[in-house]
Amino acid sequence: MIRSSAIAAAAVLATASLAAAQDVTVTIENLQGAGGLPLTPTFVGLHDGSFDLFDPGSAVSVGLEEVAELGSTATLAGELPAGAVTGDITFGAPPTIDPGETGSITLDSAGNRFLNFAAMVVPSNDLFVGNPTPIEIFDDMGNFNGPITITLFGSQVWDAGTEVNDFSNGPAFVAGVDATLGAEQNGVASLLFDDPAASAYLASIIGADTPVGEIAQTFDSSTALYRVTIVPEPGSIAGLALGGLFLRRRR
Repeated sequence: MIRSSAIAAAAVLATASLAAAQDVTVTIENLQGAGGLPLTPTFVGLHDGSFDLFDPGSAVSVGLEEVAELGSTATLAGELPAGAVTGDITFGAPPTIDPGETGSITLDSAGNRFLNFAAMVVPSNDLFVGNPTPIEIFDDMGNFNGPITITLFGSQVWDAGTEVNDFSNGPAFVAGVDATLGAEQNGVASLLFDDPAASAYLASIIGADTPVGEIAQTFDSSTALYRVTIVPEPGSIAGLALGGLFLRRRR
């Protein structure tokens, strides 16, 4: 009985360490063809679940505003709770995720069970993709809830509501344009296609000269734009420790 209890206790500790030490790889693919819309370096945050990226119908945070308008993630990283782990997915130079490209990042979960991501849609005034509420990637026993695959369609592109959608005034990542000059909107986060003027705005982007080339096509609500995949790393410390426990028990 004592030996069985010890084994059970060790199994519980090993399970707890699984979430604490397991590495997680997050990959984002740009599914569009040549001339489609890139993404800025994509913010990834692992946290304890007490953080929401934003609330639809409410004003976004300063950090998310900076992502949606300028592609900058530094302030958003500082808005996550203590103990969070953050990083950016990049690819090549410039470090955007361009049509046909795939970027990944591997992070130590450090006991964090929930994940948010965010990136600016290039070029635009303040369009972005991201998950409002966090994704639970580990359950409360430390088991991975995946692999997790999320395909983002045009219907899931968000308007931050912080800058008026006017491609003649301050869109970011357009050659010869000052991205800080857009008109303040003082609005709320909403889905892009909730705006009747969304299609006309997207049409105005075609022909824009960006650091990664000319924009030749945009999207409608049914266009598959980006794919996010979240998987655990099988060679992480926790996985090896759990395997060692089973080996000792067998002996």
